[in-house]
Amino acid sequence: MPKTVKPLKATYYNPAIFKDYSRLVSPPYDVINKDKLKSLRKKSPYNYSRVLLADRGDYKQVAVRLKKWLDSQILVDDQSESFYIYEQTFKVEGKTFRRFGVFSLLRMDKKGIFPHEHTLSAPKKDRKAIIESTKANLGPIFVIATKELNKLKKVYNNCRQQKPLFKCQDSFTGLNKVWKISDKRQVASICQDISNSKIVIADGHHRFETSFNYFKNNKDKFKDLNYVLAYITPPQEGLVILPTHRVLAANKSTALIPDKLKKYFRIEKISKSGLDKKLKSRGPFCLGLYHQDKFLFLELKDERLLDRIPNKLFRQLDTYIFHKLILPMFKLDGAIEYTHSLAEAKKMAGKTKIGFLLRAVPLETVLKISRKGFKFPQKSTYFYPKILSGLLIRRFGV
Repeated sequence: MPKTVKPLKATYYNPAIFKDYSRLVSPPYDVINKDKLKSLRKKSPYNYSRVLLADRGDYKQVAVRLKKWLDSQILVDDQSESFYIYEQTFKVEGKTFRRFGVFSLLRMDKKGIFPHEHTLSAPKKDRKAIIESTKANLGPIFVIATKELNKLKKVYNNCRQQKPLFKCQDSFTGLNKVWKISDKRQVASICQDISNSKIVIADGHHRFETSFNYFKNNKDKFKDLNYVLAYITPPQEGLVILPTHRVLAANKSTALIPDKLKKYFRIEKISKSGLDKKLKSRGPFCLGLYHQDKFLFLELKDERLLDRIPNKLFRQLDTYIFHKLILPMFKLDGAIEYTHSLAEAKKMAGKTKIGFLLRAVPLETVLKISRKGFKFPQKSTYFYPKILSGLLIRRFGV
């Protein structure tokens, strides 16, 4: 029976040439704006953004550059099939977290893998062109096992006593360490551990769909094409989910928004710190507003409002409630802007826009709803930090 996960012969930056990986790695493709790209390109002529993103849509040039780096041994192929343990140490609001998981190949054509968000056509078109030109998974998808992975955790704890294959301090993810696992007993132990769990895709939905479609159209071209490069992590405190606030452009009706909401909510003027504290509480749906230089906290007067949502699971999901019940009450102009920070929401809203400030989705809610096969609205979850790109590549046929 095909295995859920497999080790791989990864491709990575040559440790004999590079000692400082912080100049080489980059964030995932979908969070690199123009300013960030410019900053990354200045760090090194070999920064990973130079193959991760196609300049001016020139995907052939990406493939040419990747081959050149391989030929000159800027990038090297591992000689043994291995798993790669990945640890991130980072801070959120002054508190230090540590998260661990494993880079592996994850079988796509099996039951028990659940996406949790809808995808968009433009990113899929871009990633399709990348995968067709490079014949590689340039970055991992990020998935969560729905059960504890005790055998993986044991291997990880052993790794922490050893020198990593490589490590780097990074401004957007903190300290990153990677260990190589080639011992056959440890590999078999990790395989067995993960095969007994269902899998939820946390990040990388576009890459997953693109890789799966590439497999369906090219089944006989490469071995193990029904597997995708994945970072797999068990539930743990380090799986931090940040809230995603919405900022909307104003029109003439914007000034009336609090008045319209008085019918359903008790509205309290509040400080930024007080709102932040209340939004971290659990319970019935609530939200904050930033409007005309004021922070407001809105608490439901009558929970029966939520009965308008037929699916009881979605009554636990603030982003769904907001988009189905709150947003349709208003006629607003322009596209929605997103941020994960109350301070940034205030800055973005200014005097002419309004910020709708939502709570973060608890991990247990993500897992519960995803296992039922339901998908969240766009921008419902933001797992922090992102997985670095450029640590490992999976090249087809290697």
